[in-house]
Amino acid sequence: MDKEKIIEVLAEKVHQSWEREKRSQGFHSPSECKSDNRRSYDQAEWRAKDRFSEHFDSKLYKWCDKCHADLYPYEDLAENIKEYDRVTVRTVINAIEEL
Repeated sequence: MDKEKIIEVLAEKVHQSWEREKRSQGFHSPSECKSDNRRSYDQAEWRAKDRFSEHFDSKLYKWCDKCHADLYPYEDLAENIKEYDRVTVRTVINAIEEL
């Protein structure tokens, strides 16, 4: 396995570990939110949802204080978010190589 593939596999593991920790602290993804704000959106008529969607992405919107936009499976994350995990992995690999 080449180094970039190893970094990608480990980055996914880092994300999964981070996700478990955040969930243990009571956080959830915006699509899992059960707040009144999210319920109101879910019950709104399609025109209201369209107006909302012109400005916000309901999958990433912070409906409550425990919503976190990165609490999705690694493969569903945007590349710039995945890069946070890759940076962590590269840093650890470089530190190990230095030792």
